[in-house]
Amino acid sequence: MIFSFQNASFRDTETGLYNQAYFMEIFNREWHRLIRDNDSLSILLFNPHIRTTSETEKAKLIQVGNILTEQTLRSTDITCRFNEHCFAMGLFGLDTEGTKVIVSRIQNALLEQEKLGLLHCNLSIGAVNVKPELTIEPGAIFEKTITALHYAEQSGVNAYQLETYTIH
Repeated sequence: MIFSFQNASFRDTETGLYNQAYFMEIFNREWHRLIRDNDSLSILLFNPHIRTTSETEKAKLIQVGNILTEQTLRSTDITCRFNEHCFAMGLFGLDTEGTKVIVSRIQNALLEQEKLGLLHCNLSIGAVNVKPELTIEPGAIFEKTITALHYAEQSGVNAYQLETYTIH
């Protein structure tokens, strides 16, 4: 019984995915590890444009969350419910090309679900790849990712925007 209470503290009650607080804890830990390892990471934000006003819409949101999670094959990757309308994904130790592979995998999985008549949604994706350094404020990465998501939303249906964050 104690385990379920502990588990509940870092899970979103609606989707069963990790919550934003847990995601940020993992992000912080991985940020510092990747500084030591001189490796990169990607943060992705997903807006499926689903409003959870009905049980049908809530079921669609859960389905999208599950599809996102299924496309990450490494145990170090993490998907969470970032806020009421968005999901976030942390891809640690992954470069821009690897991020493109994950985005393509997600888009293909959603297309397959749509072809089968199981799910239809407009998934906008904003992503930033960065090589962590002590001079970079981690909060700036999330601001850049939000901006990339907004650009994707302005680009049209099922669009994504991937940025590489570098210090000159």
